[in-house]
Amino acid sequence: MQPDDMAVSDLTDTQSVVVYPTYGYPSADGRRWVVEVHGCVFEKVPDNLPRWIMLRLLARLMDATPEDLQTEIFQQRILGFTVYKHRGKQIVVEIAGRRYRLLERSAKNGQFRGKVELDREEVHSCVETSPCGAFLPFQVVAGDGNERAFPSRIQLLEHAGLSIISDIDDTVKHTDVASRKSMLANTFLREFSTVPGIGELFKAWEEQGAAFHYVTSSPWQLFSPLSELFLTEGLPGGTFHMKSIRFRDPSVLRLFIARRWGKRKAIKHILQTFPSRKFVLVGDSGEKDPETYGVMARKFPQQVEKIYIRDLHGKNSHQARYSRAFHSLPEQVWQVFREPSEIPDRLLSSPEFPQISSRFA
Repeated sequence: MQPDDMAVSDLTDTQSVVVYPTYGYPSADGRRWVVEVHGCVFEKVPDNLPRWIMLRLLARLMDATPEDLQTEIFQQRILGFTVYKHRGKQIVVEIAGRRYRLLERSAKNGQFRGKVELDREEVHSCVETSPCGAFLPFQVVAGDGNERAFPSRIQLLEHAGLSIISDIDDTVKHTDVASRKSMLANTFLREFSTVPGIGELFKAWEEQGAAFHYVTSSPWQLFSPLSELFLTEGLPGGTFHMKSIRFRDPSVLRLFIARRWGKRKAIKHILQTFPSRKFVLVGDSGEKDPETYGVMARKFPQQVEKIYIRDLHGKNSHQARYSRAFHSLPEQVWQVFREPSEIPDRLLSSPEFPQISSRFA
């Protein structure tokens, strides 16, 4: 993709963009960065029919009062589900002072995706480095005569290194997926709260150089409030991989059911993108994390170093299930925990975390 410094996105004054956190990786020859761009074009449309239907549906499912639906928390959480998503929009990004026109326009759900190849030397001076890693700032530029821009940054990851792939609901954030009523109330009516101890554990891993990829069954419509939670709690940033749903989909009644979307596919894509990185997988027993992670560990034995599953004490939390999910995997590869304090805060250098990469030799 060649730069086009005169290009602009065809966004109107009433249309906005949310940019999702993504990563960049080295090209095959190592001379360029291949960066991924992902976001959504939307427009706030108050008092529209989808909003009215959504309010009625959620109120009934949660036994919510009219007062509940007027709170600031609810109004913020519902916003992503009721805005109008714009398809067919041309998106232009500006990186290191050059503009690039994404090849594909936004889809019917408003989302756009694209890849841009950048010369390492040309963007080197723009890269921001910190103990958390290397990041490349960029922005989506609006249309002619529109000076608005939508900034974000891309995490640059070398092929070698260590990554954490983590679920969010009931792994990082208290959601109670097992109960639909409680899950919806925790999502739309209550302040988000994190699982005690998980933030400290993840921050300890981040300080050791681990990168984070959050692969969750939460829908993209909840990205903004989730990102606010991560910022407020000081949780490590990382790439987000969430579920795409439309209001008309039956899955709107089962917003967090992992098997209804390609969670396994998303994890597989990350592992294949970084074949030389080592991975630690963190999830919980509420949905299909044990089964999904077990499949990934058997398929990518040289990459998946460790699996941690938070036991939620439900009917699906029992040794027989874990034995089936992790069959043929060495016992030291997976661990079930109830409190994050049970997990070593040291990664590969920890005595409790031996160099497992040679276990299948």
